Parts: sequence; structure tokens; C-alpha cells
Amino acid sequence: MLSLLYTLLTLAAFAALIVSLFLFLEVIAALGVKSAPFNAQRPRGRIGVVIPAHNEQEIVAATVAAVRAELRDVDRIIVVADNCDDDTAALARPAGADAIERQDKSKCGKGYALQFGVDHLRQSPPDAIVFIDADCRPAPGAIARLAARADYLQRPVQALYLMTPPAGAGLKASVSAFAWLFMNRVRMSGLQQLAGATRLTGSGMAFPWSLISATPLASGEIVEDLGLTIRMIEAGAPPFLDLGAVVTSELPRSDVGATTQRARWEHGSLRMAARMGPRLFLKGLKGDGKSLAMAFDLAIPPLTLLGALIAGVVLLSAVAALFGAAGAFKISLWALALFAGAVALGWFAFGREVLPPRALKGLGAYILGKARVYGDEGRRSAKRWTRTDRGGE
Repeated sequence: MLSLLYTLLTLAAFAALIVSLFLFLEVIAALGVKSAPFNAQRPRGRIGVVIPAHNEQEIVAATVAAVRAELRDVDRIIVVADNCDDDTAALARPAGADAIERQDKSKCGKGYALQFGVDHLRQSPPDAIVFIDADCRPAPGAIARLAARADYLQRPVQALYLMTPPAGAGLKASVSAFAWLFMNRVRMSGLQQLAGATRLTGSGMAFPWSLISATPLASGEIVEDLGLTIRMIEAGAPPFLDLGAVVTSELPRSDVGATTQRARWEHGSLRMAARMGPRLFLKGLKGDGKSLAMAFDLAIPPLTLLGALIAGVVLLSAVAALFGAAGAFKISLWALALFAGAVALGWFAFGREVLPPRALKGLGAYILGKARVYGDEGRRSAKRWTRTDRGGE
């Protein structure tokens, strides 16, 4: 019996080592990635911007105005007021968008809203479509750059999607902003260097019309961006990360909103990894390098969870080492070193402005907040597409 437990513990330590090693490699690869200028090789085509919105009357007009400032008269903005019971559509129209309303309580999910917007454009299709969330703001030139690059590459292009702490936010918000940057800037640029593909991250996603018009989007998947990433890789059109096109959003002010936002992504990602990871891994073993890299990337859980899992393996294997089974303990220490090194290097190279040293004391509150993400509240919110309670609106 003990030998079986030692074997299982050794396997767990080895799994932690592999995951931590791939995380470390992503960070190392990201060190050499810089934003490069992009000069379109063809005249700028027509752009369609689709903004999915669920009860976003407080912010939708400002988002539409920010997007409209980046477009020409021949471009279009479609706001999909999805299952709304407020004035989202009415406020989007005078701001410069074509607001279309979708009501179907039996089919709730951002994917359904995106499909509704794409279908609305079929009678007069653009050359490229950009999806941007209702709570996001594009940096100057970002939308045109994303659309032009997607049209040129004929594959999806993802903007650098970052979160900023709201004015007056506590130190925990700085930690959250760093976690977002670590994922979307550090890991995703590193993954692109390693495998020639990155993840789509939900907002600031551009597609050539010929590709997105033939791709089914309608689903209730909470992490529709991750599901779409996998479909694009399997279709031979891996997403490309453009660090020169930036889209930002503000972190929720309320703890409830922060819990809802993180729970949707973390629970959804874990479910997607369990469902799709093995299939991608098997494809990778048959020679598909991008699928193999994505399988390893999917196997990396959220940083806080990964750190807790590695710490648990270290403690259990330390106990086992007292009885003479030291192999798992040595492996787990290597895993812990690689994990800590990856996070520290990512912070030092990319995160010191977002998370200055004085804000590191907010790490404890951030970690404690994860209890809500993985508790009943987080699990409930991760089952459906719900509006994030931002607070202070």
C-alpha cells in the first residue's frame, strides 16, 4: 500500500515538474519578444466591429464612441444587446453603433451574441471583424492594426489585452493586474515564440471575414475565447499575438465583481483543459507541434492554484522522505524552484510597474480572495455569462 502511495506521489511531483518547466520556458521565451511595427501590404479594407453587451447601459455609449473614433464611414459597429433588460441598445445607437437585440433566455452565452453579430453582417460583409467587449477601450490605432494584420495573415490576431486597477483601488488590485499581465503578455508571447501560436483572450480579437464567417460561434461556453483558440489551431489558422495593438479594461471595484470575473475564467479554463487537453496532447504526439504546445499550456492551472498544488506535493513528499522515499521530494523541490523562478522573472522583467515592490504586501489578500473564486459563489457564477458587477458605476 505504501509503495503505491509513494508511486502516486512521485507521479504527482513529476507532473508538477513538467508543468512548471513549461511555464518557465514560456517566461524565458517572452523575454525576447518586443512590439514590432506593422505596415499593411494592401489597402485598408472595410472593418466590422462587434461588441457583445449584456446589461451594459452604464458604459456602452463610451465604448462605442471610443471605437467610432478609430473607424471610417465605411466601417461598421454592431452592438449586440444580448438578453438585456436595460437601455443598452437605446444608448448605443446615438453613440454611433447599429444596435441589434437578441432575446433567447434558453441560449445564454457570449458565443451566441458573437454569432448574432456575425450573421447580421452577412448581407454586406466587411473584410475583417474585430470583437471587443463592452467594458474595453482600444488604444489609438489598435482596431485598424488588428484588422489589417488579420486580413494580411488570413488568421486570427489577438491584441494585448490588459487590466488596469481603478482609481483608489487597494493593493490587491495591483496583484490582480499583474496576474492578468503575466497571463496575457508574458505567457502568451512566450507561447507564440515557442509554438508559433497564442491564445485568444476574449476581447480585441480580429479575424478575416472568410475565416470567421465559416466558423460556428454560437455556444454557452464561458471561456468561448479558449474554445475558439483550439478550433482555430485545429483548422490550421493559429492565433497571432500583436503586442503593438493594446486593449484595456478596468478591474472591478467590488469584491463580488472580481470574484465573478476570475471565477468564470478560472473554472472555465480548468474544464476546458480537462475536456480538450488529452485530445490536443494525442494530436501533438502525432507530430502537431502547435497542438502539443497548447496541451502543455492548458495543463498550467491559474498561478495561485498551481502554487498551492506544488506546495501540497512538497509537504506530502517531505513526509514520505522521512520514511526513506526521497525521490518525490527532490522532484517536487525542482518543480517549486521552476515555478517560483518563472513568477519572479516574469515580475522582474515585465511587472514592476504594474506591481511595484510596495504593493507586494497585497499578495496575501489576493490569495485569500481565491477562496471565494473556488467556493460556492465562484462555482455558481462560472456556470453562465453574467454581467460583471464593477461597483462605483
